[in-house]
Amino acid sequence: MDKPTASTPPTSIANVAALLQPIFGARPELWSRFQTFYDSMWTSGQISRRVLEICRLRIASIHDCSAEWSFRTVDVFVSDVELDALRRGDFSAFDHCEQAALHVAEKFPFQHDDIADAEVQAIEAGYGSAAAVALLTAVAFFDVRCRWHLVMSSNVPN
Repeated sequence: MDKPTASTPPTSIANVAALLQPIFGARPELWSRFQTFYDSMWTSGQISRRVLEICRLRIASIHDCSAEWSFRTVDVFVSDVELDALRRGDFSAFDHCEQAALHVAEKFPFQHDDIADAEVQAIEAGYGSAAAVALLTAVAFFDVRCRWHLVMSSNVPN
């Protein structure tokens, strides 16, 4: 399995791409555009790769999505204690800026209407406005990728 690096974001991992690519079977150019856009979130530098990774992992945990949970961005350190905390939804092990990002990520899958302006402002205060937009976009993509994984990997009875 390919390991992601600073220039190779998590989507380049062959098994992840192989599972999601069939969604775009009739429009392969859309897969290429999706992949390019998703990869750019990891390489643009607007929000740290660590913040992206912990939010991605929290959303994977919320969805119980083993496909997203099972790989890590190798150049991003997340300790075993932090991984356990992400599984439990306990953000106390993270700094206040990371907590702000995780609180929004926590709500995005099933409570997105409950995300308050103050929560987005906390992200802006910690990372800046452009980073807040980048993070909100990334969180939406993490959520949809988990949903796609769950649909594509389901064993639906005939």
